[in-house]
Amino acid sequence: MKKIAKKSVLILLALFMLQITLVSAASAKNSLTAGESLTLGQSLTSNDGRFTLIMQTDGNLVLYKQGKSLWSTKTSGAKYQWRDHTGHTITRYPQVLKVQNNLLRLTDYNDSHWFWFSKIQDWTNAHYGGNVPPGLSGDTLVVQDDGNVVFYSTGKGPVWATNTGGH
Repeated sequence: MKKIAKKSVLILLALFMLQITLVSAASAKNSLTAGESLTLGQSLTSNDGRFTLIMQTDGNLVLYKQGKSLWSTKTSGAKYQWRDHTGHTITRYPQVLKVQNNLLRLTDYNDSHWFWFSKIQDWTNAHYGGNVPPGLSGDTLVVQDDGNVVFYSTGKGPVWATNTGGH
């Protein structure tokens, strides 16, 4: 009887652990819309789980494929310093990726300095060969299953991308 009870407990524990894993995988987010952001330690993961875009605690926004870096903002250890009116040195670090209408930018929590931003005009001109569709305005950032991170204008097409698709 003790063996049956012990096996039952182990089976229930295994089922519980499986349920937690499934819930975690189902709740992993692969996109951000205008007004949302990624802060230090937060990430987006492709639906198939192979690609992760993480706002690292060192201030670098990095796209990984199963632990291997594919793309980054190259802002690791970046800082911005100035002296305030009392002579105190103020230091800011990249801490948050903000998704806004037609702009992605990496800034500090106070939004006092931009460390990186998506060069949308350059990217769209290159991508569309100078024939950029009218009304194109990014509103959704997606980590795709092909390894590309794309900023989309809903219903119109891409506005910017890491150009890492096909990995």
